[in-house]
Amino acid sequence: MKKNIFILSLLLSAIFSVLQGQNVGEKDINLSFNDFPQEKIFVHFNTSFLVSGENLFYKIYCLNANSNKLSNLSKIAYVELINSDKSTVIKQKVFLKSGLGKGDFFINASIPSGNYKLIVYTQWMRNNGESAFFQSDITIINPFRANERLTVRGEKPKDSIHTESVLVKDNIKSLINPVKNEFVEVNTNKKIFGKRNKVLVSIKSLKSKYSYGNYSVSVKKVDDVNAPVKQNSKLFTSNNHFKTSLKSSIFFLPELRGEIISGTVYNIKEANTTVHNVKVSLSIPGENEVFKIATTNNSGVFYFNVDEVYQSQNALIQVIDSKKDDFKVEINTYELPNYNDFVFNDFKLTSALNDLILKKSILNQIENEYLSVKNDSILPIAFYSPSYKIEDKKYVLNNYTKFKTLKETITEIVDAAYILQKDGEHTFHVKFYNNISNSDLLPLVLIDGILIQNHNSIIDYSAQNINSISIVRDKYVYGGLLFNGIISIETVKGDYNTTIKSDYFKRLELNKPEIEKKYFKQEYTGSEYTRIPDFRNQLLWHPNLTLNSEENQISFYTSDNTGDYEISVEGFTDKGEPVTVKDYIKVEN
Repeated sequence: MKKNIFILSLLLSAIFSVLQGQNVGEKDINLSFNDFPQEKIFVHFNTSFLVSGENLFYKIYCLNANSNKLSNLSKIAYVELINSDKSTVIKQKVFLKSGLGKGDFFINASIPSGNYKLIVYTQWMRNNGESAFFQSDITIINPFRANERLTVRGEKPKDSIHTESVLVKDNIKSLINPVKNEFVEVNTNKKIFGKRNKVLVSIKSLKSKYSYGNYSVSVKKVDDVNAPVKQNSKLFTSNNHFKTSLKSSIFFLPELRGEIISGTVYNIKEANTTVHNVKVSLSIPGENEVFKIATTNNSGVFYFNVDEVYQSQNALIQVIDSKKDDFKVEINTYELPNYNDFVFNDFKLTSALNDLILKKSILNQIENEYLSVKNDSILPIAFYSPSYKIEDKKYVLNNYTKFKTLKETITEIVDAAYILQKDGEHTFHVKFYNNISNSDLLPLVLIDGILIQNHNSIIDYSAQNINSISIVRDKYVYGGLLFNGIISIETVKGDYNTTIKSDYFKRLELNKPEIEKKYFKQEYTGSEYTRIPDFRNQLLWHPNLTLNSEENQISFYTSDNTGDYEISVEGFTDKGEPVTVKDYIKVEN
């Protein structure tokens, strides 16, 4: 325990030194990095063979590289789908909660047929190089792109799509055998079901509390193709012999609290020298805005940790200083991962699979036509409520006669604030409860979470665009700065767009994290769906199954899509033991 505490302190000291711009030797960083817990990622996903119109569902297990227990280190994972040209086709950002994350993406008609890889990693993992990333092959067939002719050797191009290595199984039934595990057992109430029948699944602990853990369950139709082999947790842990090695020339900090956004401030009037100890603000506007203040370190670098759920894809960064026009902000960007050494499997799609692809394509189109009644739902989000939202007084303008401008509104309606004018410059001020305030000290003024330093710029802002004005009537310390109260303005649409164009101000496009979903689960307990077609080939995706008792029961309904279905359970026990279980059922007419 003492050793672990020492190692943790050592790394955090090194990271703190980096953040503060101190000179940290390569030997010191290597010592901290090599001794600190490393991460690896296993991903359970529903299928490695997809036709346009289908979804790929995934569950992320971020693990301690040595113990296989869930890691609490990183809070963000990055998911990419890359093609054989090593280009990223889809990129997502996923929140990790105690090492677990989940998401999905839709294979639309713009994605061409080909061989792809599913790549998942954390920023902390990048220090070990791209070979440490989770990767698995994916085959995608797009029957809608008529100009594609990926041919089979020795065959002439035909009207259907041909590619290079997905072969028909001669006897798929001989390959359908249960996969057992010493920790968890899966049983169904029977093996053969009719259409729209209820299936009961019992997930039993075989070793009492030693089997307790977190798992994910997929029930999907078995396609008659030799799709790329998916890794399972058992093979993943036996083949993944992790060795710590700081391979990157850039030291990637672990995202311990959330997404890291950083940049550097320069003085353009002093030969672009870096500026230390200057305040910088981050604003992510929108309905649930984010506002933060950071301080540059000795190297002129600032860091923001964004652990809130945000909805906008745009961020604004600006220097907070009376001499801000002398400064320039540059956002720190890192090279994208290099996938040049990744090897893609060749695959071959023969004409014998035309009927399968045609049938899947038709059924997918039918299912997608009825998506509005079978749609996933967004889980309730615990949005971060910044302290400046705890207002002393709030003015909802719909409750008043609206005036033309913000200046008139403050003057006529907002009795807790006032505006002063001197030499043509307007400044906002807050009326304190005790009427004692330092008029030289300005309040924190925000519109949709965007810091307004030049109050003159919003004097004539249309009050028709404003929903509410909130006031905090006391001194307020935020990010090391003291403000004479707060004036927080919310627009009707949450879309305030400042016109600032200056070096001290930067706009940044964000790749916002995926919103957590509750996946649709078909039920036939009433008459609601009796007239709606049901050709699902994914009968169940249950990404968060916690086993904490001797037995756990789940259920799902079959569809009108007959055939063999695989019940796949993947995950890890609380002690880090991998669990892979598979069972099969048949759906008949």
